[in-house]
Amino acid sequence: MIDTPTHSQKSQTKRNSSKGDKVTMSRLIIIVCDLLAVVGAVSCIFALRQSEFVMNLSVSAGARFQPETFVFFLVASLFLLPLFSFNQLYRHKVLINWAEQVTRIIRAYLTFGLTLIVILFFLKDSPLIISTRGFLLGVTGFGILFVSLERMVIASLVRKKILFAHGIGPLRALVVGAGRAGEKFALRVLNDPIVGIEDLWFVDDDDKKADKRILGFPVLKGVNNIVNHAITTGADEIYVAINSIDPDRLLEIIEICKKAGLPVKVASKHFRIMAPSNGNGRDVDALEMPSQMAIRPGVMAKRVFDIVFATFFIFLTLLPGLIIALLIKLSSRGPVFYPSKRVGKGGKSFYMIKFRTMNVNDTREHQEAAKERLKQGKHMGKVEDDPRIFAVGKFLRKYSIDEIPQFINVLIGEMSVVGPRPCLAYEMDFFDDWHKRRFHVLPGITGLWQVTGRQMDGLLLNDAMTLDVYYAENYTIWMDIKILLKTVPVVLFGYGGK
Repeated sequence: MIDTPTHSQKSQTKRNSSKGDKVTMSRLIIIVCDLLAVVGAVSCIFALRQSEFVMNLSVSAGARFQPETFVFFLVASLFLLPLFSFNQLYRHKVLINWAEQVTRIIRAYLTFGLTLIVILFFLKDSPLIISTRGFLLGVTGFGILFVSLERMVIASLVRKKILFAHGIGPLRALVVGAGRAGEKFALRVLNDPIVGIEDLWFVDDDDKKADKRILGFPVLKGVNNIVNHAITTGADEIYVAINSIDPDRLLEIIEICKKAGLPVKVASKHFRIMAPSNGNGRDVDALEMPSQMAIRPGVMAKRVFDIVFATFFIFLTLLPGLIIALLIKLSSRGPVFYPSKRVGKGGKSFYMIKFRTMNVNDTREHQEAAKERLKQGKHMGKVEDDPRIFAVGKFLRKYSIDEIPQFINVLIGEMSVVGPRPCLAYEMDFFDDWHKRRFHVLPGITGLWQVTGRQMDGLLLNDAMTLDVYYAENYTIWMDIKILLKTVPVVLFGYGGK
């Protein structure tokens, strides 16, 4: 229940309304700047295309310029603004970080370009299509450049609080958890204005704390009522700040908070391995959860991406694979491939294919050593200096070349390119119930703990499972691409390969 408004609270409401107007005005200013940058890019390409050199080049290539092309792209570019909004380019946490803005600008322009390609396919009989190909590349390239430069200026103004002073960014937040972690968060809000939160409400299930105030902020009752609390308070963001809680319950609370349709961030020791660096002072060491809008369309896109990527990679590595197979046969007696029985999506067993890197012998001693590590709460990982590994196998494992045949598992549909690593059956004996959420998705060749935890000595089992469960419940196609990009240096430099 929220307190009955007093005179001071009514005054605060008026001030909030005034600030809301300033937020709208500030965002309009940035939208206008974006529009000028977008239109500027199209105009620049048009001017370049009108130059004598480019005109002669186009005529010789049979792509005579059509004036309608300029009008077409000018109108089409207006639809970039909703794409910018969809990619959260008008939120404070993005506005303050130029590098993050560039990533989202590229994503928006790629979506724009792919959409236009589909539209132009259905207009293939139109004379418009003749002069569009080069223009599309130019508009995309110049657009990314122009908008990125414009946003660099915007980011600078926000960091200097020139724009921030006018109210850009979320002003109200719900903090789930009125314990020590929640109080620590509230102190940060009070002492650091750049956090950008002016009004805050705690939400807690503890009856003793309900309807009271902590550090001057009211406590609302009922985490399950978070959707109603979000509407009543007009919150812009939800923070989950709880440490003393069962991980399974924490994950349930996060899912409940997502139903409010607001950005959800977690500041908890349970996610410490994924806590972002606090370089700009804005995100108070909180991990943002992807929205349901970003997650749900990713299922089909992920499968299509897996098939295309796996097919391309198998074709690319076909000849090197034959050479590797020959080296394995020359180095050690036994088969080229090693089928390892693993547990996949939904707890179903399958055989994961790898290049054999070990001599064929009894594996019971290795299993006992792995079980001992798991009993100690450590992640099994790869055993260092395993005497069963032959010379060529050691090289293959260091650079993860032994994993290449798993792309066959990806094509079959037993694995994904990115996902939690498939575990062995005996490892499941050491899993808590919340660990098993990792089986909601297909296991992957690479994943979050490979690019995060693989470079850490003594990675704990709980930390590895946190990374896997976070991925399983929050993955998007863009997260997959980021993980793949991070995998490249890990593989090339052999980090953590044994």
